[in-house]
Amino acid sequence: MNIMMRGIVRIALGLPAFQNYMLTQFKDVPMMPTAFLIPFATVLPFVETLIGFCIMVGLATRTALVAGALMITALTFGTMLRQDFTIAWLQLDYAIAFFILLALRSWNLISVDAKMGRHTVAPTATARV
Repeated sequence: MNIMMRGIVRIALGLPAFQNYMLTQFKDVPMMPTAFLIPFATVLPFVETLIGFCIMVGLATRTALVAGALMITALTFGTMLRQDFTIAWLQLDYAIAFFILLALRSWNLISVDAKMGRHTVAPTATARV
């Protein structure tokens, strides 16, 4: 819900406001070109909304979790370039949550994936003693 609402709020407040926020955050980071920031800030709210919605309802759960992990990796990379280590620690919480959800997705029984019969996880091999 958190990731989805971040995207929805950013879209509702207007993409130019979020783009300006991103430009302000990276104004002292010469390694991050403006030509990259504007498209990233334009797409990010929609990606957050889609990932959050898919995780919340359990639709294409594995894909959404992998996409979310990649998104948080990109965000953490930018945060480290800004040397904002407090925010980087918070982003680490998201990375851990994505990892745990991905590792435990075999328990994802109340989801659209499960109802559609797409809830399959490869069986684990039995240990030989």
